[in-house]
Amino acid sequence: MTLTRILSPYLELEGQYKRGVSSSFMMTFVDIAADAFVIFVLHGGMFELGLATSLGYIVSFLIEGSFFLKSKSSFRVSMKEVNAKICLDMLKLGSSSGIYRGSHALGGMTINNLLTSLKMPYLVAAYGVFANITVYVRSAWSAPAANLLTFSGIFIGEEDKASLKEVQKIALVHSLITSSTVAILIFVFAESLAKIFMKSGDPAASIMAVECIRVACFSLPLNTIVKNFSMYLMAVKRIRFSNFYGFMIECGSIVPIIFFLLNIMGYHGAWVAKVINMLVLSLIAIIYIYMNKEAEKFRDKMLLLPRSFGIPPENEISVIAHSEKEIEELSRVAISFAMEQGADKKRARTFGLITEELGIFLAEHGFNDGKTHTINARLVAKNEDLIIRMRDDCKPLNLTEYYKFLNTPEEKEKEAGLAIIIHMAKEVIYTPTFGANNLILKI
Repeated sequence: MTLTRILSPYLELEGQYKRGVSSSFMMTFVDIAADAFVIFVLHGGMFELGLATSLGYIVSFLIEGSFFLKSKSSFRVSMKEVNAKICLDMLKLGSSSGIYRGSHALGGMTINNLLTSLKMPYLVAAYGVFANITVYVRSAWSAPAANLLTFSGIFIGEEDKASLKEVQKIALVHSLITSSTVAILIFVFAESLAKIFMKSGDPAASIMAVECIRVACFSLPLNTIVKNFSMYLMAVKRIRFSNFYGFMIECGSIVPIIFFLLNIMGYHGAWVAKVINMLVLSLIAIIYIYMNKEAEKFRDKMLLLPRSFGIPPENEISVIAHSEKEIEELSRVAISFAMEQGADKKRARTFGLITEELGIFLAEHGFNDGKTHTINARLVAKNEDLIIRMRDDCKPLNLTEYYKFLNTPEEKEKEAGLAIIIHMAKEVIYTPTFGANNLILKI
């Protein structure tokens, strides 16, 4: 299970969405089929059911792991760089998730004890109904938040402030729309959902479950703010506050709120507490952002990054090309940009030549499948470097690996443009990002 969870993000970075879906489907199918075999054929017990569940995860791991045995994978398993410092860093960066899960267990246990103390039949079950429902719909807010975490890491590494702001906006808007839609559907179909998730002939239990569902569903849109914020805290490595916030979500905030409302409103306070908790956590997030002294505007404060982060607008330019003709224009744009940044004519022409040759090479190898493609070029001047970042949605293509496999002089002569790029660039970095090629060259 752990290995499967580790490999899944790498499959996404490689653009292997179908393999990821196949892995999840087969895990579920094998789990159900094996459980049925254990119960109806073997008449086994919990031990055999546990083995059946393990078999599902093993199948899932084999499907995911087999991809990384292929030469076209950008990632390799290696123990060379593993040391005590890296292990400690991993524990530190992963502490937020650990605290979140630990506080979830502690908070759940405490809340169940508080509800049990009221001595009302079905109260704990009614409270748990909404939690069971959210298991099936939580992708509405957790998927955009997870993408925010991943893309933020990419854009922070590139010091691309504009893209970072955009991905924050997209994640928030997308999750607010989807979670609000889900909340409306849950509210409308509350009675039907209560019957599915709570098997009881007691009318009072059914009424209690419906009330819980309808009140608690108002917390879902706010939950998107909380989830996005908690994920972004991890992306910018605000570990201490991320640990505190993770504890507050599932225990530190919700437990005292439920305790207070149960004494004021009776059992109704249990459902209202879910909404109040999300309001409090959203307010904490907003206050924390406002307290960021590294920026003046709230939109800039949301980045939670130093003032020095990012490239000034006058030191970068972005160009999008859809055809080889537009790619040829990149040379002119790159030369002009380099000259404006103070480069001499020779260096500016070198920058323009590499930009054009790179664009042509990518187009020749990626635009020939009959589909419409785009190359996004970002030109940056930082310190003493001129930097080219090119991102395209063509088939995976690692420049340095591709060049290494050119063996004969004829092959190398055919790819003369690539030789120019490799030998004249100070540094070439390739990273696959969700099925897109991402190249950074320093000149």
